[in-house]
Amino acid sequence: MIELVKSLYWDMASHWGRDQYMGALLRNIPGMAGIVLRRSWYTKKFGRAGAQLTIYPGATILNARKIECGNRVHIGFFNYVQAGGGITFGNDVILGPYTKIWSQNHNYKDPHMPVLDQGYTFMPVVIGDDVWVGANAFIMPGVVLGDRCVVAANSVVGRKEYPAGTVLAGYPARKIGER
Repeated sequence: MIELVKSLYWDMASHWGRDQYMGALLRNIPGMAGIVLRRSWYTKKFGRAGAQLTIYPGATILNARKIECGNRVHIGFFNYVQAGGGITFGNDVILGPYTKIWSQNHNYKDPHMPVLDQGYTFMPVVIGDDVWVGANAFIMPGVVLGDRCVVAANSVVGRKEYPAGTVLAGYPARKIGER
C-alpha cells in the first residue's frame, strides 16, 4: 500500500503524470459534454489547436504538446496518438475509429543490447488538409500525407511522402487511386 501511495505522489509531482491522469479521466466521458471537456483540455495542451477540435471518447493522446492541428480536426473513437516525434494535422482531417499514429519507434539494431535499452528514433508525421484516415489504420513515424489523401481501413502506412490526392490501401499501404 505504501508503494502505491508513493507512486501516486510521484505521478502527481510530475507534469507528465498529472497530464496522464487527466487524460485518463476525460477519455471516456460520452456525448457532447465529453467532446467539449476534451476540446477544452487538449486545446491548452497541444502545441497549436485550431477551431472545432473534436476528440471522441476512448482516444489516447501522448506528448500532446508536440501536436499541431488546424481547424476541424476529428480524432476518432479509440484512436492512439503517440506524438513524441511531433504530429501536424492540417484542416478538415478525419481519423476513423481505432486509428493509430506513431511518431517515434524503438531502436533495435544492436543485437547485443536489449531493445528496451536502445532508446528511440523520433520522426514527425505530417497529415495535410482534407485527409481521411479509415478505421484501424496505422500511420508509422515519418509519414507525410499530402492534402486530400485517403487511407483505407486497416492499412499500414510506412515512412514515405505521399502526394496530394493519393488513395492508399493495404499492408503495406500502396497507391490504389487518386481523388
